[in-house]
Amino acid sequence: MLSRCLSERPGRQRLVDSAQGGVEPSGPLITSHAIVIAMVDLSLLTGVSGTVRAVNTARVLATIREAGPISRSELIERSGLSKATVSGIVAELLAEDAVHETGKSQPARGRSRILLEFNQAAMTVIGVQVADDRCQLVRTDMAGTIVDRLEVTIDLTDAATVPAALAQAIRRLVQRPGGTVIGVGVGVPGLVDMAGRHITVALSHDWHQVNLAEDLERDLTLPVTLANRARVAALGHLNTSDGADRDLVYLYLGDGVVSGIVIGGRLHFGHDGRAGDLGHVMVDPAGPLCTCGTRGCLQVLVGTKAIVSDAGCATWSDLVAAVGSGAPEALRAAQRAGDRLGMPLGHLVAAVTPSVIAVGGPTARLGAPLLEAIDRGVRRSAPTSGSVRIVAAEEDAAPRGAAMLWLQRAGLR
Repeated sequence: MLSRCLSERPGRQRLVDSAQGGVEPSGPLITSHAIVIAMVDLSLLTGVSGTVRAVNTARVLATIREAGPISRSELIERSGLSKATVSGIVAELLAEDAVHETGKSQPARGRSRILLEFNQAAMTVIGVQVADDRCQLVRTDMAGTIVDRLEVTIDLTDAATVPAALAQAIRRLVQRPGGTVIGVGVGVPGLVDMAGRHITVALSHDWHQVNLAEDLERDLTLPVTLANRARVAALGHLNTSDGADRDLVYLYLGDGVVSGIVIGGRLHFGHDGRAGDLGHVMVDPAGPLCTCGTRGCLQVLVGTKAIVSDAGCATWSDLVAAVGSGAPEALRAAQRAGDRLGMPLGHLVAAVTPSVIAVGGPTARLGAPLLEAIDRGVRRSAPTSGSVRIVAAEEDAAPRGAAMLWLQRAGLR
């Protein structure tokens, strides 16, 4: 398996992203060819891991994945291996369902050639979102399509117990039928180090310096990468069917305000990993005092507690119910929150020009009154920035995005 192959290699490398467009500038890059060599369960295909046959098998599989659909003759030319070697390896890959025969090509001269294509479902990735009250897990193929899902409740009050409980949930999904699991991506609350290894701080859960990736790798023997859950949710909204929406923003609204930014199909972290942290952007210099010491920060104006207070409701549940029933004060409070979000989001739209802003988190439950007010506010603040759609976030965006981030950091997307 991937983790075993990686651990056997000298100086095990971590999965980090390339520095395209300001995406995680530090750390070594594992190329797609190298990761494919590492990820194939070579003992399954060849009987003995690490042999010349195993390396050749990985080379053939990598070539099919990167250049397919491809004919056998093209595969021989691109891989540099002999016809006999390629024929034998292709037969094994077909038997293991790692590749498929798909259609034919007709050269200018000679017979038509059967084409080979990588089986996206042969290998899968687990994506996890650690939410405030539950954990969502999905299993995706190599294209990021969800093939299985699981939701569990985990006690998040003690950071020391989280890795073992999370590993147990992941194992439940891994043990279900499906392609070989090659890695795990996890979306977590709080700040994550640039290498995607540990949570530096999550104030909402009182977590500090949690080495979650290392603990999970020890339990699962699978490579793990982490990122903030709002950021991976942005990646989860990418349209994988036709390439649309390559530039988008995911906005998490709850006690805090965090955005995830995707530029050109890649998650943008900024030079220090904090791109999109909007909670402490000053909106009203005369506003309420924030815990950071500044007045009028966005999160003290549009956080859940602020909206509940503005509506004159006792609890968040009461507010959601009041908005749903059309209570005037509750509707006005939701609209005011949307109006306050309009200016900072308008500035973000002018800078990034996304095609979509997907709104998620607890506050998104306020529905159309909030979304329509955000739309109006953005158009008012950035009238010349072109069209941007304000939509409700997809339920599986964060766990799916976590899986996609693992694939990107592995060089597989």
